[in-house]
Amino acid sequence: MIGHTDQTRWLFPGQRPGQHISADRLGLRLIAVGIQPGQTRSSALFALAEEVPAAILAHMLGIHIQVAVQWQKASAGDWASYAADVSRRVPENR
Repeated sequence: MIGHTDQTRWLFPGQRPGQHISADRLGLRLIAVGIQPGQTRSSALFALAEEVPAAILAHMLGIHIQVAVQWQKASAGDWASYAADVSRRVPENR
């Protein structure tokens, strides 16, 4: 790399001066140190789906609203079916 790291505005500078590292190269570096970018990305998306309404999530990420709803169900659970399951439980006799 040419120059010093304090001369760049990039957190992860690429091999060309003034350019950032490519997503593919960064992914390979992460894998080399034991981080699985795909799993990490999925975890971050599911955490976001727990916190943000589906309509906003779809708009922010540019995905279809049904996909956002599916992510919310997968990450936070389908609370309607959970309540129905709980209501059908037979109480234990103690």
